Amino acid sequence: MTASAARPGPPLATAPTRRRTRSRRRALALLAASGLALVGIAMLAVAWLGVGVRAMQAASGDQPCLAAADDDADVRVRFDLLPARAVCARDTGAGWEEVVVATSPTGVVVGGLVLAVGGVAGTVAALLPPRSPRRTGG
Repeated sequence: MTASAARPGPPLATAPTRRRTRSRRRALALLAASGLALVGIAMLAVAWLGVGVRAMQAASGDQPCLAAADDDADVRVRFDLLPARAVCARDTGAGWEEVVVATSPTGVVVGGLVLAVGGVAGTVAALLPPRSPRRTGG
């Protein structure tokens, strides 16, 4: 036995396994879809936060319905998601009187929802592994 055979050496190197790389097309699809989702979420945030801020500004102004909201139990302020708006409702005894305090364009909200949902769906589709072709048995 030789001296080199008795000494344990480094483990035998195995052939490097080749990692499956994603194609540039899939990477570009992932980038575009996630970008669309982020744009949609930003549009929704701007629209809905804008309604809240404008409602707060109207409360400090001369809006009688909002001024009565602190003292009167028959006054309600609600925020609707679609269309994005803040509504002050007062019970007058004969029925509810509603005043739209702040609003955001419906097209912006719907466009933001479409972009956000479509972008998330596209991102999920881009992350899924590619389909392998079906083999027909014969």
